[in-house]
Amino acid sequence: MRNQKKLNNFFVKSFGCQYNEFDATTLTNSLKQIGLVETTLDEADFVFVLNCSVRKTGVDRAMGFVRNLESKKIYLSGCVLKPDKKRFLKKNVELFELDNIDKLFTSELLTFNLQLPTISKFIPIMKGCNNFCSYCVVPYTRGREVSRPFEDAVNDVKKAIAADHKEIWLLGQNVNSYDGPPPLQGGVRGGENNNNKRFRFAQLLTEINNISGNFLIYFTSNHPKDMSDEIIEAVATLPKIAKFIHLPVQSGSNKVLRSMNRPYTRDEYLKLVKKIKARIPNVKITTDVIVGYPNETEADFQKTVDIFKKVGYFQAYVNKYSPREGTAAHKLGDPVLWSEKERRWRILNEIANKN
Repeated sequence: MRNQKKLNNFFVKSFGCQYNEFDATTLTNSLKQIGLVETTLDEADFVFVLNCSVRKTGVDRAMGFVRNLESKKIYLSGCVLKPDKKRFLKKNVELFELDNIDKLFTSELLTFNLQLPTISKFIPIMKGCNNFCSYCVVPYTRGREVSRPFEDAVNDVKKAIAADHKEIWLLGQNVNSYDGPPPLQGGVRGGENNNNKRFRFAQLLTEINNISGNFLIYFTSNHPKDMSDEIIEAVATLPKIAKFIHLPVQSGSNKVLRSMNRPYTRDEYLKLVKKIKARIPNVKITTDVIVGYPNETEADFQKTVDIFKKVGYFQAYVNKYSPREGTAAHKLGDPVLWSEKERRWRILNEIANKN
């Protein structure tokens, strides 16, 4: 009797943000730890998909990817809204939580080895978001902000540097609002029992900068409303912090910003950029922007064009709006034609990314 083939090849596909990239790396290493073999998509027995629900187009891409894998066992995690879960379940996709991945394979907690032979290392310092931008599902899929303990984040950076990573990326939906619990004191958090102050993001940057080694620290993403003078000063003065700030603008129109629930005006954003450039003359500023938001007129769009010309972004990630069920903006519909979104995308992309 012929032996049955042992199914042990896997492939991981991530869609969306750096958090999903980090989770994909974590997942890949945990699967290797239990004896599975990473391989190509064609050869894989198991396919793990990390979904992104920020834009409907992202979900559609993941759905299209899954639709072509009928002969494989497919697992799905990441940001998944309830309506999307129903769609994926109809395709015989098994859903799982990354925090409970061990339940898929073993009753014992897996030990993850996250040291990678690459120059960059992603280290999450917080999860979730409190901002509830009207177009975004992250607060619903990843929950409210929870900062990792200060000592845990610092120790992860030390491990990454010891593994010879030269670029350390600190990740969070809004790293500026990092509010890390203090170190343990006698088995309890000092801040919970002794009223010790919690650690803010600028303090975390300072502590990491003081670690020995040859490396650079990057961080993303930031929210303009929380980009404090202390953070700007840390980037300006600490030698191991890259002179690089990702500062999402999303729109140059005050009307659109209000509708997006972005609590700053175009003038406040430009004043912040001016402050950053004055303190860090060689800084590289990048941004995110959405074109074709439901109430964005041509006049609104031209205000975004004006922002792009005034700031002079090092790079811009230009996204075409797509409605997401469950967000506040969904009720506005999708009145801007896709061809018009394409036109606006090309204009901004040419201004920001011509180099």
